[in-house]
Amino acid sequence: MVHKTKFWVILFALIFLLGLGAFLLLRGGGSGGGRIARVWLNNEIIEEIDLNAVAVPYEFDVTTELGTNRVRVEHGSIQVVSADCPDQTCVNMGAISGGYVPIACVPHRLVIDILTED
Repeated sequence: MVHKTKFWVILFALIFLLGLGAFLLLRGGGSGGGRIARVWLNNEIIEEIDLNAVAVPYEFDVTTELGTNRVRVEHGSIQVVSADCPDQTCVNMGAISGGYVPIACVPHRLVIDILTED
């Protein structure tokens, strides 16, 4: 009976550790390197920002004939805080800090992604 209990404890501990490792990997917790945010408009880079070098948060507007997006830059993260597009998907995505999922505003043809040194 003790042998079976020990097996299940070890199995659940391994599953927990694998899940924790996957979480940290996806959140970018293991990366201590640089993070460069690239702001793309119509498939051209219009801005590159070293997110680790940002000491004071700031905001800027990306305005085209299609509309305006307000971008907030903080130490280690970037996000779209407002947009005049109808679906607001880019705003609802929140801040990103890793290179796994970019922010995209399809109506305005704006994409923000992050390059990491890993």
